[in-house]
Amino acid sequence: MKKIKIGTLISLVGALVLLTGVSANADEFTNVGSLYDKAVSENIIDPNLYPKSNWEKDELSAMRPSYEQYKEYDSSINYESWLKTNNYGVMSDTKLPILQTKEEAPSNSMLRSSQDNINAFCRDTRAGDILIVGGNFPTGVIGHAAILNADGYVLEMPGGPNWFWGISDNNRQLPKRQWITNHIKEWTSVYRIRNTGLARQVARYADTHFYNTYGGATKNIHINYLVRSNLKVTNPNYCSKLVWQAYYFGSGNLPVMYGISDSVVAPTGLPALFTPAYAPYQVGRY
Repeated sequence: MKKIKIGTLISLVGALVLLTGVSANADEFTNVGSLYDKAVSENIIDPNLYPKSNWEKDELSAMRPSYEQYKEYDSSINYESWLKTNNYGVMSDTKLPILQTKEEAPSNSMLRSSQDNINAFCRDTRAGDILIVGGNFPTGVIGHAAILNADGYVLEMPGGPNWFWGISDNNRQLPKRQWITNHIKEWTSVYRIRNTGLARQVARYADTHFYNTYGGATKNIHINYLVRSNLKVTNPNYCSKLVWQAYYFGSGNLPVMYGISDSVVAPTGLPALFTPAYAPYQVGRY
């Protein structure tokens, strides 16, 4: 069976084709609050989970600077389309704000200790799990995404400074305890498909196509980091594109992922790019 193709859905889930023909100017930021109101009216943002005052704070401190960096490599995009690509800073399924830190979360006194969180993450995660990290990273998109390519390891494209010019040899594998320790100050949401065998098949594909051709411990595949809209090109790559490719290509002919035209896939939109029969559920937040 061929992959299912959709077009208009992408605008609803934050993985849009980048729009062209609009240059940045000061007018883009004169009525930013109306973009929040629009996202609320379209049921993208839940104002109870992400009040306007909080969104405006994050927009000014994190979203806008990230967009202005992104604009340096793609002068055709405008702010509204960039926000849509990143689903206005919220997860497409839970609507939780991706930029919320643990310190800002409600009921902070009920949070597990950092060590408890690390231990729980290591206990609960397994091959094929998708990791979506909240926070502001030098990656060109809001948040970060990675995949467990084995029960004990995380595969990712971490990005870094000057990401918009490209970073050579950026793919890496880390033991999952080391990985979650690096991200313990941010929220990490773990997603999993219900078909365990398929998840392991995808993990194996990711391991042998994005790290080591025979599944060994030493990297012999070297992938450059660069955010571009050519979704099916594996090198260069970036964080959430690699995860999308792992499930799109690694699932064979099964209709697991929606086939989409060339676009930038943001971490916030990944869960909504699975077809209903294979939709991942959230295992937990760590």
